[in-house]
Amino acid sequence: PSSDLNTNEGDTSTLANQRFTMSTMLFSMGFLLCMLSTGRSVESASAKCESTAESGSRRKCTSQITSVNNTDQCKALCCADSAANPIPIAGLPSNGCVAWYATIHSDNGQSRGQCFMCRGMNHGQPAIIPPVNKTDCSSKAVCTTGLVKPTLSPQPPKPPTVIPQIGSEGHAQYTDVLHNTKVYPTYANGSKISLNQSTEVSEDGWPLMDCDITVFDDRPAHAWAPPMDDPEHRQADYSGEWTLVLTGNATISLVNAVGITLGTASYNPTNNTLTQPIVFAKGKYPQVQNLLVIRFTNTRAQPTSPAAINGTGFRDLRVYRPGYGPSSGKSNQIFTDDWAALYSIFSRVRWMGATGTNGYNWRCGPPNAASCSVVTWDERRVPEKGFYNIPNLPRSAVPWEHVLLAANELNSDVWINVPLTASSPTVCRTDPTGDHTKCIKEDPTGTYEYQLALLFRDGNNYTGNVGLKQHLNIYVEHSNEVWNFGFKQNSMNQNFAMWEVLNTSHTNLDTAVKGHPDIETRQQCTNRSFVVPKPGANPHAVGAMCWGRRRHARRVYEISQTFEKVFGKGSLNNRVRMVYASWGIENSFQTYFNDTLYWLESEYGDVNKFLYAISYAQYFGPHSQNEEHGGANAFNYSTASIPQVIDAFHNASIAGVPLTIQMVKLAKAFGVKTVSYEGGPGYKVGGEKPGTKGLNTMIEASRDAGMKGAVIGHVDTCYQFGWDMYNYFGAEGACSEYGCWGATESFKDLNPGPPKLQALYKLTGHHPETQAAWASEPHRTRAQRFNARAVPVG
Repeated sequence: PSSDLNTNEGDTSTLANQRFTMSTMLFSMGFLLCMLSTGRSVESASAKCESTAESGSRRKCTSQITSVNNTDQCKALCCADSAANPIPIAGLPSNGCVAWYATIHSDNGQSRGQCFMCRGMNHGQPAIIPPVNKTDCSSKAVCTTGLVKPTLSPQPPKPPTVIPQIGSEGHAQYTDVLHNTKVYPTYANGSKISLNQSTEVSEDGWPLMDCDITVFDDRPAHAWAPPMDDPEHRQADYSGEWTLVLTGNATISLVNAVGITLGTASYNPTNNTLTQPIVFAKGKYPQVQNLLVIRFTNTRAQPTSPAAINGTGFRDLRVYRPGYGPSSGKSNQIFTDDWAALYSIFSRVRWMGATGTNGYNWRCGPPNAASCSVVTWDERRVPEKGFYNIPNLPRSAVPWEHVLLAANELNSDVWINVPLTASSPTVCRTDPTGDHTKCIKEDPTGTYEYQLALLFRDGNNYTGNVGLKQHLNIYVEHSNEVWNFGFKQNSMNQNFAMWEVLNTSHTNLDTAVKGHPDIETRQQCTNRSFVVPKPGANPHAVGAMCWGRRRHARRVYEISQTFEKVFGKGSLNNRVRMVYASWGIENSFQTYFNDTLYWLESEYGDVNKFLYAISYAQYFGPHSQNEEHGGANAFNYSTASIPQVIDAFHNASIAGVPLTIQMVKLAKAFGVKTVSYEGGPGYKVGGEKPGTKGLNTMIEASRDAGMKGAVIGHVDTCYQFGWDMYNYFGAEGACSEYGCWGATESFKDLNPGPPKLQALYKLTGHHPETQAAWASEPHRTRAQRFNARAVPVG
């Protein structure tokens, strides 16, 4: 591959947590042919030409053109705009243009036409060169590319490809919901002040006194501070009898419960166990509110415990969903059958969010603030600990043991994200309360990174000493979106890199790549001087961003070496699959991918010897248009109709094709595969505000039947252009101002499921009835809870 991609100008679009996607470029003839099979919905008999004018680019296109129903009209409109708005274009006459007309078929057999036109590029040569007939519109010559003539009569669409290689972001629905609890026990007086971890909670995480516990708050977003986000006020159906069980005794009451009542409690003095039924009524919000706060008073850890004003606490608290309590015979089952039915359609599950990858925070300050924030294996959350509260670490992270057991139950590949601050044989760890400049010497096999690999190979006491099934693969990613300026791991990674370059003699982060001076010209990786980026800001090393990118890539290599030591020679690119994920917009390709991979190759040899795939997020959606176009041309949810929103999703999917092609070509050049670490319909986090028409439209459109075709069209198009693996974000999740990411909004809504989930069923070739039947089969293997503490392995 060339070190200089010479790419076109791209545009930036903020998605969840500053996720980004790519938009408009020139389209190839192959894409036009592909469009015939994307299953687009029909808005009206007349087609609509949604073209664009990017901010800061020379590219100019006509927008909001209606009544275009043939190729000649499309060309004429493009030429008219070209003559009215002449723009110098490399390789084209000053008023040249590119235009075509295509017919797109929908799932119901109807068809529609669409006019596409685009003029000019900001610089360089196009990464994709369509067969353009370069002409002068003012001389009445034909302005055209390869044309797809319209088919006026309805035709059945090409069925989407069945794509078994689709993964998903993971989310655990536990039989015992206490595993999902995010709030530490508080005093039993409504103060919401947490118990003192040192004196009022036991070493294994159980309260030593009376307390309140917020088990969950699953009401519609902002029910606690109206207006609510969801115009329909949807919440999951939790109706039925739940069962609370604990070791010890207590008086149980509910705090601020609506539609929730307590049954008759029973205490067994023989085994010192209290059982308390909790009944959720059937009904919608606000008659029933999914807020469960339990108050424990008069607590006694043992029958012989002396009376105490604030009680003596309890342990082993469980809060079981209906059908999973002690009397069901399923109380040791870890995950629900509904969870298994949903996630079994995916080839692999990525556990980034569930394991708290974005929740690792600074633990100390300069100097060398990142190294003194490194986390050891013993500090991780273990399955059988009660409440977990280590400052600056993710409180509600799913334990790695559960991730392993989930993969084995689903019989799916597993995707793990090694925390940025995880201790490693190659990462300097310092004492947060001592000297931050001196690395602590430790056994490399005792580090977080090494023990994590051992766990997935061998398991531990909690998993019955069973590791990942031999035929399953493990995808390994370094942290999550290290490029993302909105996440702590971005600044931590750069702090690690800067400290290494400026204070050690063994760094390779600032080395020049031999034979590629253009990389140094772009990134100034060897420049150690400092500048003040803006008045009042702290001085910043010129080469720091380059060092950070390289350190992220180097950590992928280093982690690969650790996992190969554990899983054995030959495991890389077979069972162990390392993924280098970075920023996926066109302008980032040069620095975040091509330049960085070239440096990695120069330091460690052919990257395909240790790297399985390169990755970016395959999101698509109208908010990408919103960000890149700006002003009057921005997509506006508050004025759009539902069909217009669906159409905008389709258009955004179309606009992302050139970036997909570019990524595929780059991967082939380095001999690796492509995978989207996340993907699907994208939203700008907080882009629409509660109580506004814009947010209402966004949520209602997410639930519209047209989203099925949008998802199918996007995923199918990615694969038709050579994409290898697609991860959808995510399988389940409620709608709010932060986005509508879930394919379904409830584990109870799986058959037939919402439109987006129906799309995934169709793409993966699965059927909800079949998955439900398998999940409920009494004799299938399920992940079980073992009565043993999780301990290090090896």
